[in-house]
Amino acid sequence: MRITILGSLTLSICLVSFIDAAEVRELAQKLKDADSDVRRAAAKELGELGIEAKPAISSLITATKDKDLFVRRFSAQALGKIGPDAKEAVPALTLLLNDDKKEVQLAAVEALSNIGPASIDALTATVKDPNRDSTIRKKAAQGLAKIGLQARKAVPVLTDVVTGKIRSPKGGKGKNLADDDVRLDAAIALGAVAKPEDTAAIEALKSVSEGKQRNKALKKAATDALRKINQSDKKKK
Repeated sequence: MRITILGSLTLSICLVSFIDAAEVRELAQKLKDADSDVRRAAAKELGELGIEAKPAISSLITATKDKDLFVRRFSAQALGKIGPDAKEAVPALTLLLNDDKKEVQLAAVEALSNIGPASIDALTATVKDPNRDSTIRKKAAQGLAKIGLQARKAVPVLTDVVTGKIRSPKGGKGKNLADDDVRLDAAIALGAVAKPEDTAAIEALKSVSEGKQRNKALKKAATDALRKINQSDKKKK
């Protein structure tokens, strides 16, 4: 009796897996439909499946080039929800950072953040680019913070942002207060990716934390980042 029950459970699990795989294939096929509404719905449903949509990665990458902005956006979101297994989508998502629609750019940078370490170079380059929209740069910095110590190679760029060496050009998209917003997230990111031996980063954070800083939120972010770096050092000892 026990063997029969176990056999039935195994059969049920296999049947569910088969049905899920068939559903993913069907949705992937719908990404090629002539009707944009059908393509939108398919991309959105794949996003709702999360990691189970992994077999559709190739189709979703192709869909990031769709003429419909919602298909591009939902496809990027779906790739992000698949997570690290979608690392092959990093080049396509990096191209989407240059999309002419901000909502698509946001979906791309969030997806890169969710994919993780494979996106470090793309996220770092985004933070570094002063001509980009400040919201996109902030999201990229948050993505590096999410990745943590594996993103340590981004420390020099984050340091330059915190010190103000990298700022939006006059008349650019992210001047003044927007620049300070990016600096704030760069400071938070340093708290997650830097180590005590990253002296330039430490000095940059100290200059903000201990200096005459009008932006209290930025000052606090720098102070918290220093504390976090110091705590990580104590834990090692």
